[in-house]
Amino acid sequence: MGCTISPILFVMAMEVKLKAAEGSAVAEQQIPTVSQEPVKSLGRWYDSSKKDTRRGAETLELASESLLAINKCGLQGKFKIWCLQFMLIPKLLWPLLVYDICSSTVEAIEAKINKYTRKWLGVPQGLSNVAMYCRKAKLKLPMKSILEEYKCGKARLLTMLEESDDPVVKTDQPSLKTGRKWKVTEAVDEAKECFKMKEVIGQTQTDRRGLGSTTVKWWSKTKGKVKRDMIIDEIRNKEDSTRVQKAVQQPQQGQWTNWHTAIQRSLTWNDIWHMAPLRTSFLIRSVYDLRPSNANLVRWGKKDDPICPLCQGRQTTEHVLSSCKVALSQGRYTWRHNRVLQELASVISTAKGEIHPSSTSSIVFITEGGVKKWHGGSIPINTHRKGLLDGCDDKVVSADLPEWERLPDVIRKTALRADIMIHSASTQQIIMVELTVPYESRMEEAHAFKEAKYLELTKELKKDGYEAKLMPVEIGARRFVGSSAYDLLSKLSIGGNKRTKALRLLAETAENSSRWIWSRRNERLLHKD
Repeated sequence: MGCTISPILFVMAMEVKLKAAEGSAVAEQQIPTVSQEPVKSLGRWYDSSKKDTRRGAETLELASESLLAINKCGLQGKFKIWCLQFMLIPKLLWPLLVYDICSSTVEAIEAKINKYTRKWLGVPQGLSNVAMYCRKAKLKLPMKSILEEYKCGKARLLTMLEESDDPVVKTDQPSLKTGRKWKVTEAVDEAKECFKMKEVIGQTQTDRRGLGSTTVKWWSKTKGKVKRDMIIDEIRNKEDSTRVQKAVQQPQQGQWTNWHTAIQRSLTWNDIWHMAPLRTSFLIRSVYDLRPSNANLVRWGKKDDPICPLCQGRQTTEHVLSSCKVALSQGRYTWRHNRVLQELASVISTAKGEIHPSSTSSIVFITEGGVKKWHGGSIPINTHRKGLLDGCDDKVVSADLPEWERLPDVIRKTALRADIMIHSASTQQIIMVELTVPYESRMEEAHAFKEAKYLELTKELKKDGYEAKLMPVEIGARRFVGSSAYDLLSKLSIGGNKRTKALRLLAETAENSSRWIWSRRNERLLHKD
C-alpha cells in the first residue's frame, strides 16, 4: 500500500535525513542538504524555503522565452499557433498544476499568449480574448485557454483528493493555494451546489428538442470519475458564461450575440490547415467588425474621414458588404446573390422525394406489480419525418436565372416571382424558395420581410387549388448560414453528409463573393478581371 504526505512534511523529512548524513560522503562525494541544493521528487523541486513563490516567476519567464522562440521560427502563423496549443501550453501546465502558483500569474501568462496569438492570426491586438476562447461564440476557434485549463486542472486535483481511498488524505487534505482572486475550493463547492439545485428543479429543456429527448446525469446517482467530469464541465461552462457576459457588453465585437438565427460555425484545425492566412484573417476580422473600414480607421486614429468614397455614407463593414447604395445600383450585391442562388438551385435540383417504410414497434405497459405485459401485437409506427417532395416524381425546379427559366404557367401570370420554384403537377404542389444574402445581424428582418412580401401570392395559389408553401432562406454575407437554410434542405429530404456539404458550399460562395466586394470597396468603376 502506498501513502501520501504533504509537501511540507516531505521536505522536513528529507531535511532531517540529510542533516543526519551531513558531513558524510558516498564514494568520496559529499551529500548536500536541502539548504545547499534543492531536491527533486515526482517532477517537483523542493528547497529549504518550502514555498513555491519562485516557481511562478520561473514559469512566467519560461513562457516568455518559449513564445519568443516560436515567434522567431520561420513557420506560418497557423503553424506557430499549433505549436503553442499542443506543445507549449501542455509544457506550462505541468508546473502550474504541480506548484502552488496563483491565478494572477496564470493570467499574466495568458496575456502574453494572447498577444502572440493575435499576431500569428493576423488580427489587431484589440481583438477580445472572448473571440479566441468562447465556445458559445458564432465563430468558434479550436484554441484552448491556459487559464481555463489551469482552473480545471486544480479542480480535478482537489476532487481526486476528496475522493481518495486513503483515509489520511481524505480527512487531512493538502491545501491547494491558487491565490485570492480565484479559489479552487469555492469553485468546486459552487459547482456541487449547482448540481444539487438542478436536481431539485428537475429535467428541463431549453432548445428545440422535445422534453426527455436528452439524457441527464443526476448528481446523487453518479460517483467517481463521472462526478469529477461533471464538476470540470460546470467550471468550463461558468468560464464560457463569463465570456458571453463580457461579449454582450461589447457593442462592436459582441454583435454576434444578437445573431439568433445564424448557425454557429466551428473552425477545426483541419479547416485552418486548408485556409489561406488572409482568408482566416478576413473571416475573424469581419465577424468581429475589425476590418479596416474608414469608420474603424477613424476610431483607431489612422484617418480623419469615415466617408464612403462611393455613396458618401459612413463606411463600416456592414455598409460595404450590404448597405452601399452605389454598390447596390452597380449590381455588386445582385452578383453575389445570383452566385449563391446558382449553387442553391443546383443543390435543390438533385433533391428526391423518398418513401420510407413504416417500422413496427410494440407498446409495453407496466402492470401494478411492475411486470411488463402486452396483450396485443406490434403496431406500425412511422419513425421518419415526411419530406415536402415525398411522392413527387415529376417535380420541376426553376430559378430566377437566365439558364433556369422554366416557370409554371400559374406563376407567369403573377408579377411576383420567387428565386426558386419547385412545381409538381401530380400533387398540385408549389414550393417557393426566396433567397437573401443579408448582413448576419439582419437575418430575422430579412426573413420577416420576405414572408410578408409573398403572403398574397401564397394565398392566391391556394385559392387556385395548389398546395403552396413559401420558404425564405438566408445565407449570411460572412459565411454564416441561417437556420432557415438547414430547415429547407431537411424538408427536401437532403440530410446527413450531403446537407453538410451543401451548406458549406453555399457559405463559401457567399464568403468568396463578399471578399471580392470588400476588395473593391473604394473603386467606383469596376473592371473585368
